[in-house]
Amino acid sequence: MRQFLTLLKLEFMNRAPKNRVKGHYFSKIIKYLIIILAIVAVGGGLLYVFNSLISICLQAELEQEFIVYYTALVQLVQLFFGLSLTTKTLFYNSDSDLLKLPVNGKMIFLAKLTYLFIYEFIFTTFLTLPVFILYGIQTMQSAIFYVMLLPNIIFFPVIPFLLGVLLSIPAMYVVGYLKNKFIVMLVLYTLCVALGFTIYTYGLRFIMEILSTSDISSILQTQVVLDIKFVANILYTPLLFKNSLLLYRFWPSAIVNLTIAIALFLIVVFFANKSYLKILLSNAENGGKVFHNKAQIKERSVNKALFFREFLSIFRSTNYAFQYLTIVITTPLMVFFSSQIASSIGVDQVGEGILPGIVVLVLLMFLSMGTSFAATSITREGGNFFHTKIIPVTYRKQVTVKFLMYLIVSIPSVIISALVLAFAGFLSYFNAMMIALAVCMIVTGSIASSILLDIKKPQFMFLDGKEITTTNSNVNASITLGFIIAVLMGIGSIVVSMFVSVPAIYIVLFGFGLPYMAVEVFRLFFRLEKRYRSIEA
Repeated sequence: MRQFLTLLKLEFMNRAPKNRVKGHYFSKIIKYLIIILAIVAVGGGLLYVFNSLISICLQAELEQEFIVYYTALVQLVQLFFGLSLTTKTLFYNSDSDLLKLPVNGKMIFLAKLTYLFIYEFIFTTFLTLPVFILYGIQTMQSAIFYVMLLPNIIFFPVIPFLLGVLLSIPAMYVVGYLKNKFIVMLVLYTLCVALGFTIYTYGLRFIMEILSTSDISSILQTQVVLDIKFVANILYTPLLFKNSLLLYRFWPSAIVNLTIAIALFLIVVFFANKSYLKILLSNAENGGKVFHNKAQIKERSVNKALFFREFLSIFRSTNYAFQYLTIVITTPLMVFFSSQIASSIGVDQVGEGILPGIVVLVLLMFLSMGTSFAATSITREGGNFFHTKIIPVTYRKQVTVKFLMYLIVSIPSVIISALVLAFAGFLSYFNAMMIALAVCMIVTGSIASSILLDIKKPQFMFLDGKEITTTNSNVNASITLGFIIAVLMGIGSIVVSMFVSVPAIYIVLFGFGLPYMAVEVFRLFFRLEKRYRSIEA
């Protein structure tokens, strides 16, 4: 037992930040307050939406089906997002230190499994408990409903968690096979993200139509309600959870649920006994294998060599390539879908003035996520950071190349988004390109700000060429700042275009974008040599 607890403690310690960034207590308090306010705002908005959906389900006599569909949604989210975490934790985290300890593979596996379950239990509890409490209040459930919430919430993540563990085995082999096939992996990642955005958009459009209409029967007709009930009855595990929670056929549902969980657990244990230690040893022995191509030395100019080096540092990893490219590539698609929703629903409710503001909001929000990767520009070098200190190239030129690497993907993304919107007729070509120019200025400032964050407070969280697999405070700060700017510029553009005129939003956008870009670029390159020289990896 003591061995297990020690290994579990090591798992949590390995996931904790390796470096504590020093700072004033006031700045830390401000940071945590902003995080709390953001969580409260997002959580409050989601609860408002779910509260409205529950009310609609009550009107359509679909209150039990709400639990089934929401359970299915959360379990799918847990399965797919948990699968990545499970695969990394079980197979791809460095376990060379653990293998040196006098412990067996089963104990390592059990500690990792427990860590994963605790993590996913907390995740699913935050997603489910507030919504189910809201459901109980809306449907006026008795006290027994809230008593049954505790055991059901504890059991809720078990089946998708165990399924995720089992699916992580073939996922690990697939990822291993595609490990150096970066183009294939990047295309697959991009297609998955685009498909996810598409499904999300159509679902959001359906929800918005329901929330915006006063006549529910016009959307939820008799046949639609019957179809919803039919699908709910074939969603087997969510249906069992609903029965258990509402005490409907409780014992048969609980026994079947428990039987499925035990069967999955036994399969997982069988795998642990037969294969897990062998896979760990294999990963430890083969972890250093990369490309087998012989290195070819080519003569390049300084600038070409710097760009080529930066290109390799990003595309050596599908994880980095995904963060660098995928969000930026799919931004035009998401902007188009968002404009579709705004034009079909928002224009009728608010007016045409909402469209430019929605475009600005979505563009800045998604590009903030894409450009936040710039906040790892320095620390991503890892153990190779000393190369940047000794090569005969000024730090200013090296940072300029890093800066331009983000501009060459972000600027085309903005322009393509604007052209798509103009071609689709959502905006005139003039308005689309003027908005694109202003957004490009803001994005340029955001990239400079993100790189500066990493220079001022570098957080080297890995060594020996391993990847950064978790975000650090610089990335989080970059995303937070980007979201704040997106909301302010988006809402400001909506208000100005509605109450003044669409051309008046250029005063808001250029009035902020031009000074913001100039100030952030100046801050990045001012005293850059001194700042960079003081960095110690």
